[in-house]
Amino acid sequence: MQGPQNGEDLNHQPWYHGLLSRQKAEALLLQDGDFLVRASGSRGGHPVISCRWRGSVLHFEVFRVVMRPRPGRPAALFQLEDERFPSMAALVLSYVTGCRPLSRATGAVASRPVIRQGPLRRSFSEDTLMDCPVRTGHFRDRKWSNSQPADLELTGESKEDHSGPGCRPPRSDQNSASCHGRRYGPGTAHASPWASLEAGTAGETLVLCLRRLETLALAGALAVLGCSGPLEERAAALRGLVELALALRPGAAGDLPGLAAVMGALLMPQVSRLEHTWRHLRRSHTEVALAFEQELKPLMRALDEGAGPCDPGEVALPHWAPAVRLLEGEELAGPLEEGCERLLRTLHGARQMAGDAPKFRKAAAQRLRGFQPNPELREALTTGFMRRLLWGSRGATAPLSERLEKFQHVLSILSQRLEPDH
Repeated sequence: MQGPQNGEDLNHQPWYHGLLSRQKAEALLLQDGDFLVRASGSRGGHPVISCRWRGSVLHFEVFRVVMRPRPGRPAALFQLEDERFPSMAALVLSYVTGCRPLSRATGAVASRPVIRQGPLRRSFSEDTLMDCPVRTGHFRDRKWSNSQPADLELTGESKEDHSGPGCRPPRSDQNSASCHGRRYGPGTAHASPWASLEAGTAGETLVLCLRRLETLALAGALAVLGCSGPLEERAAALRGLVELALALRPGAAGDLPGLAAVMGALLMPQVSRLEHTWRHLRRSHTEVALAFEQELKPLMRALDEGAGPCDPGEVALPHWAPAVRLLEGEELAGPLEEGCERLLRTLHGARQMAGDAPKFRKAAAQRLRGFQPNPELREALTTGFMRRLLWGSRGATAPLSERLEKFQHVLSILSQRLEPDH
């Protein structure tokens, strides 16, 4: 297996075939384990790994995460599932030399590269892939609901509904795979030095998690605004979200990112304006309504200001979103002195969270002891599934700012239909 060379340019990789149709790629893959990398003409030259496995040819589109420009680090990261690499060459080398399945769902292992014969029909280097018009986005997108992270655009999306027959795209849930007694997964050592990433990518991981929480908040809001039946039905949906938030708070599950996502749904303007629905909640479910007003709202405010609880005895997953938003360039509102105090509290809290990471891990393990996840729900809880559920397969590929703007418009329409302004 040949390693990266010549500046990671794909043109110099013998397994890269440039612009190649699905049919021609399948004709070149004769035995299980045969693979090649091609540029998909239908996806604007986006990289696809084609591999024969168990008698069928599978096609795996590679995700791409555009990074904030910074000297000494790659302009983008490439990934199939959770693990990200600074180049396509590093990704291929790691999966092939480590006998790692290209996806958990299929178990397909790429082991024998199909060597390109002759020159490429067209020059498709990684720089060309970076300029793909379908995928590129603008840095420093406009903030959304005062929590939109800037300077990082997630442009690599799963195209599970567009790939056609025989395509089994990778899943986005965390996993580890084994080959010859070796295990690979998030946090494990890569099979080659080319596959290592600089330490700075941890910040980008948190930003992607922030995007996931925002997506979950939208889904929570839709659970309420999509109730077009009796008033009691909407009030019951509100009650369910409040009870979920209470179950996630410190001292209970202690999942503060999850709490932030649920509270984000409840505090969304399109939901909070439903006066009749909230009034019905207070009348029919008084204790739940009081818990929301007197406990959850002050708690969330304190957490966002960096003053909330963060003791590993109460918390399993800390509230890291404020620190990520600051690092991504969010401006602090209010007087300068108050903003500086909040900034110092947030940075001090982030430092304390990092130091207490082993304690948080232990607290999470204790809470999950004996827990058995439902395999039928696992896919439904992935970020990719939620994006496709909210925006559809085509809409999920649109630029982030456009997706959010359109969905906010949809939520506003639903809210007005439920309770029109007078």
